[in-house]
Amino acid sequence: MKKALICLSLLAAMALTACGGAKEPAEATPTPLPDDVMNQPATPDGDGEVDPGMEMTPETGAEVTADAELSGMVDKIYEAYPVELMMMTTSAVDLSDESWCTYNTGLTAEQAALVDAGVLSESMTGSQAYSLVLLRVKDEADAQTIADAMLENIQMNKWVCVMADKARVVTFGDKVLFVMSNSELADVDALIEAAPEALGVTFNYDQSKTAEM
Repeated sequence: MKKALICLSLLAAMALTACGGAKEPAEATPTPLPDDVMNQPATPDGDGEVDPGMEMTPETGAEVTADAELSGMVDKIYEAYPVELMMMTTSAVDLSDESWCTYNTGLTAEQAALVDAGVLSESMTGSQAYSLVLLRVKDEADAQTIADAMLENIQMNKWVCVMADKARVVTFGDKVLFVMSNSELADVDALIEAAPEALGVTFNYDQSKTAEM
Protein backbone atom coordinates (compact mmCIF):
# COMPACT_ATOMS: atom_id res chain seq x y z
CA MET A 1 0.00 0.00 0.00
CA LYS A 2 2.83 2.32 0.93
CA LYS A 3 4.60 1.57 -2.37
CA ALA A 4 1.43 2.41 -4.29
CA LEU A 5 1.09 5.70 -2.45
CA ILE A 6 4.73 6.52 -3.09
CA CYS A 7 4.33 5.77 -6.81
CA LEU A 8 1.23 7.92 -7.04
CA SER A 9 3.00 10.76 -5.25
CA LEU A 10 5.96 10.55 -7.64
CA LEU A 11 3.67 10.56 -10.66
CA ALA A 12 1.77 13.57 -9.34
CA ALA A 13 5.03 15.42 -8.66
CA MET A 14 6.28 14.66 -12.18
CA ALA A 15 3.02 15.89 -13.68
CA LEU A 16 3.16 19.13 -11.69
CA THR A 17 6.79 19.65 -12.69
CA ALA A 18 5.96 19.13 -16.36
CA CYS A 19 3.07 21.64 -16.26
CA GLY A 20 5.01 24.20 -14.30
CA GLY A 21 8.04 23.86 -16.49
CA ALA A 22 6.12 24.26 -19.73
CA LYS A 23 7.03 27.47 -21.45
CA GLU A 24 4.39 29.94 -22.51
CA PRO A 25 4.21 30.22 -26.32
CA ALA A 26 6.37 33.05 -27.59
CA GLU A 27 4.45 36.16 -28.59
CA ALA A 28 4.00 36.29 -32.35
CA THR A 29 6.03 38.96 -34.06
CA PRO A 30 4.23 40.44 -37.06
CA THR A 31 6.11 40.21 -40.32
CA PRO A 32 6.67 43.68 -41.77
CA LEU A 33 4.80 44.21 -45.02
CA PRO A 34 6.77 45.29 -48.09
CA ASP A 35 6.58 48.95 -48.96
CA ASP A 36 4.72 48.26 -52.19
CA VAL A 37 1.98 46.50 -50.22
CA MET A 38 1.81 49.11 -47.47
CA ASN A 39 1.48 51.83 -50.10
CA GLN A 40 -1.28 50.17 -52.08
CA PRO A 41 -4.09 52.63 -52.85
CA ALA A 42 -6.74 52.43 -50.15
CA THR A 43 -10.34 51.57 -50.84
CA PRO A 44 -13.04 53.82 -49.44
CA ASP A 45 -15.52 52.24 -47.11
CA GLY A 46 -19.25 52.77 -47.21
CA ASP A 47 -18.92 56.12 -45.42
CA GLY A 48 -16.51 57.48 -48.00
CA GLU A 49 -13.58 57.22 -45.56
CA VAL A 50 -10.34 55.59 -46.63
CA ASP A 51 -9.63 52.15 -45.15
CA PRO A 52 -5.94 51.34 -45.69
CA GLY A 53 -6.55 47.69 -44.83
CA MET A 54 -8.68 46.95 -47.86
CA GLU A 55 -7.52 45.93 -51.28
CA MET A 56 -7.90 48.38 -54.10
CA THR A 57 -10.66 46.63 -55.99
CA PRO A 58 -14.16 47.86 -56.72
CA GLU A 59 -16.75 46.50 -54.32
CA THR A 60 -18.91 45.28 -57.16
CA GLY A 61 -16.16 43.13 -58.64
CA ALA A 62 -17.66 43.77 -62.07
CA GLU A 63 -15.35 44.27 -64.99
CA VAL A 64 -15.90 47.53 -66.84
CA THR A 65 -14.36 48.01 -70.26
CA ALA A 66 -12.46 51.26 -70.69
CA ASP A 67 -14.04 53.66 -73.17
CA ALA A 68 -12.10 53.49 -76.45
CA GLU A 69 -12.33 57.22 -77.24
CA LEU A 70 -11.15 58.30 -73.80
CA SER A 71 -8.38 55.69 -73.62
CA GLY A 72 -7.15 56.78 -77.03
CA MET A 73 -7.03 60.40 -75.88
CA VAL A 74 -4.96 59.43 -72.83
CA ASP A 75 -2.52 57.61 -75.13
CA LYS A 76 -2.16 60.74 -77.28
CA ILE A 77 -1.49 62.89 -74.20
CA TYR A 78 1.25 60.49 -73.09
CA GLU A 79 2.78 60.56 -76.55
CA ALA A 80 3.09 64.34 -76.20
CA TYR A 81 4.13 64.22 -72.54
CA PRO A 82 5.40 60.78 -71.45
CA VAL A 83 4.71 59.76 -67.86
CA GLU A 84 7.15 56.99 -67.04
CA LEU A 85 6.01 55.39 -63.80
CA MET A 86 6.00 51.74 -62.77
CA MET A 87 3.09 49.62 -64.01
CA MET A 88 1.10 52.48 -65.52
CA THR A 89 -2.37 51.45 -66.61
CA THR A 90 -5.50 53.13 -67.97
CA SER A 91 -8.73 51.57 -66.75
CA ALA A 92 -12.43 52.35 -66.76
CA VAL A 93 -14.05 54.37 -63.99
CA ASP A 94 -16.98 52.32 -62.70
CA LEU A 95 -19.67 55.00 -62.43
CA SER A 96 -22.11 52.48 -60.94
CA ASP A 97 -19.96 51.88 -57.85
CA GLU A 98 -20.64 54.99 -55.78
CA SER A 99 -17.87 54.73 -53.19
CA TRP A 100 -15.25 53.70 -55.74
CA CYS A 101 -16.34 56.41 -58.16
CA THR A 102 -16.19 59.06 -55.42
CA TYR A 103 -12.74 57.85 -54.37
CA ASN A 104 -11.34 58.21 -57.89
CA THR A 105 -13.29 61.19 -59.22
CA GLY A 106 -14.55 63.10 -56.20
CA LEU A 107 -18.10 62.95 -57.57
CA THR A 108 -21.28 62.12 -55.69
CA ALA A 109 -23.78 59.68 -57.18
CA GLU A 110 -25.88 62.60 -58.42
CA GLN A 111 -22.88 64.22 -60.10
CA ALA A 112 -21.69 60.91 -61.54
CA ALA A 113 -25.12 60.55 -63.18
CA LEU A 114 -24.14 63.51 -65.38
CA VAL A 115 -21.14 61.58 -66.72
CA ASP A 116 -21.31 59.27 -69.72
CA ALA A 117 -17.95 57.49 -69.26
CA GLY A 118 -14.57 57.90 -67.64
CA VAL A 119 -11.06 56.46 -67.49
CA LEU A 120 -8.41 56.52 -64.79
CA SER A 121 -4.66 56.37 -65.43
CA GLU A 122 -2.40 55.56 -62.49
CA SER A 123 0.54 53.42 -61.42
CA MET A 124 -0.66 50.04 -60.19
CA THR A 125 2.02 50.01 -57.48
CA GLY A 126 0.04 52.56 -55.45
CA SER A 127 3.24 54.07 -54.05
CA GLN A 128 3.50 56.81 -56.67
CA ALA A 129 1.36 59.92 -56.25
CA TYR A 130 0.06 60.41 -59.78
CA SER A 131 -3.48 60.25 -61.13
CA LEU A 132 -5.13 61.27 -64.40
CA VAL A 133 -8.90 61.14 -64.80
CA LEU A 134 -10.63 61.85 -68.11
CA LEU A 135 -14.43 62.03 -68.18
CA ARG A 136 -17.01 62.57 -70.91
CA VAL A 137 -20.17 64.28 -69.70
CA LYS A 138 -23.59 63.65 -71.18
CA ASP A 139 -24.26 67.39 -71.58
CA GLU A 140 -21.42 69.77 -72.39
CA ALA A 141 -23.12 72.41 -70.21
CA ASP A 142 -22.27 70.31 -67.12
CA ALA A 143 -18.53 70.08 -67.81
CA GLN A 144 -17.54 72.99 -65.56
CA THR A 145 -19.73 71.76 -62.70
CA ILE A 146 -18.03 68.35 -62.87
CA ALA A 147 -14.59 69.96 -63.14
CA ASP A 148 -15.13 72.07 -60.02
CA ALA A 149 -16.39 69.06 -58.05
CA MET A 150 -13.36 67.00 -59.04
CA LEU A 151 -10.86 69.69 -58.12
CA GLU A 152 -12.53 70.32 -54.77
CA ASN A 153 -13.21 66.75 -53.69
CA ILE A 154 -10.52 64.41 -55.05
CA GLN A 155 -8.17 63.75 -52.14
CA MET A 156 -4.58 64.60 -53.01
CA ASN A 157 -3.40 62.10 -50.39
CA LYS A 158 -5.73 59.30 -51.51
CA TRP A 159 -2.82 56.84 -51.49
CA VAL A 160 -2.41 57.35 -47.71
CA CYS A 161 1.39 56.98 -47.70
CA VAL A 162 2.17 59.38 -50.56
CA MET A 163 0.67 62.68 -51.66
CA ALA A 164 0.29 64.84 -54.77
CA ASP A 165 1.33 68.46 -54.40
CA LYS A 166 -0.31 69.91 -57.53
CA ALA A 167 -3.69 69.32 -59.19
CA ARG A 168 -5.24 70.87 -62.28
CA VAL A 169 -8.51 70.40 -64.13
CA VAL A 170 -9.55 71.58 -67.58
CA THR A 171 -12.58 71.16 -69.82
CA PHE A 172 -12.86 71.01 -73.60
CA GLY A 173 -16.17 70.31 -75.25
CA ASP A 174 -17.83 67.46 -73.36
CA LYS A 175 -14.55 66.30 -71.78
CA VAL A 176 -13.13 66.97 -68.32
CA LEU A 177 -9.44 66.26 -67.72
CA PHE A 178 -8.07 66.13 -64.17
CA VAL A 179 -4.42 65.50 -63.30
CA MET A 180 -2.64 65.50 -59.96
CA SER A 181 0.90 64.46 -59.14
CA ASN A 182 3.87 64.82 -56.88
CA SER A 183 6.12 67.22 -58.78
CA GLU A 184 9.04 64.81 -58.56
CA LEU A 185 7.12 62.30 -60.65
CA ALA A 186 5.40 64.45 -63.28
CA ASP A 187 4.91 68.12 -64.12
CA VAL A 188 1.14 68.61 -64.03
CA ASP A 189 1.27 71.93 -65.89
CA ALA A 190 3.53 70.56 -68.63
CA LEU A 191 1.22 67.60 -69.17
CA ILE A 192 -1.93 69.72 -69.27
CA GLU A 193 -0.34 72.24 -71.62
CA ALA A 194 0.69 69.45 -73.99
CA ALA A 195 -2.91 68.24 -74.29
CA PRO A 196 -4.40 70.88 -76.64
CA GLU A 197 -1.94 70.19 -79.45
CA ALA A 198 -1.97 66.44 -78.83
CA LEU A 199 -5.77 66.29 -78.99
CA GLY A 200 -6.46 69.21 -81.31
CA VAL A 201 -8.65 70.97 -78.74
CA THR A 202 -9.00 74.28 -76.94
CA PHE A 203 -9.67 74.54 -73.23
CA ASN A 204 -12.94 76.13 -72.14
CA TYR A 205 -12.14 76.10 -68.43
CA ASP A 206 -8.89 75.79 -66.45
CA GLN A 207 -8.37 75.68 -62.68
CA SER A 208 -5.62 74.39 -60.41
CA LYS A 209 -4.63 74.05 -56.75
CA THR A 210 -1.64 73.07 -54.66
CA ALA A 211 -1.69 70.84 -51.61
CA GLU A 212 -1.53 72.27 -48.14
CA MET A 213 1.63 70.67 -46.76
